[in-house]
Amino acid sequence: MSTFQQMTIEDCKVALADILNAFKLPENVSRIDEAQYNAGNDMVRGMQIVFPVKTQIQMEVIGKYGFSVDGEGVIRFTREVMALEREDPEIAQMYRQLRHILIPPIAGTSVGTFTQEDNMVNS
Repeated sequence: MSTFQQMTIEDCKVALADILNAFKLPENVSRIDEAQYNAGNDMVRGMQIVFPVKTQIQMEVIGKYGFSVDGEGVIRFTREVMALEREDPEIAQMYRQLRHILIPPIAGTSVGTFTQEDNMVNS
C-alpha cells in the first residue's frame, strides 16, 4: 500500500503480524532493553523513555502500509485496527498482543480488582 486507503482484514493481519515480529528483531529488542534500563523501575520514566521507542518501532512498520510515519499515522492505523477487530477475532487477538507490548500491565495489579478500601476517600 503506497498511499493510505482503508485496510482490508487481510492487510490488517499482515500489518499487525509485521509489527509484532518487529518487536522480536534483535536490534529492536536491544533498543527496548536499553530504554528499559534507562527508565529503571520508574513507571513515569518508562512512559517517557520506553513507550516512545516502542512507538517508533511501530511507526517504522506502518509506513510500509501507507500510513504516515508519525503520531497521526499511528492514530489512523489504530482507528483502522479498532474498527476491524470487531469483525475478526484474529485481529482482536493480535491487537491485544500489541497493546500488551506497548503498555504492559502493572505488576501485581489487575484491572477491575479493587477492594472497598481502594474506593474509600480519606477524610
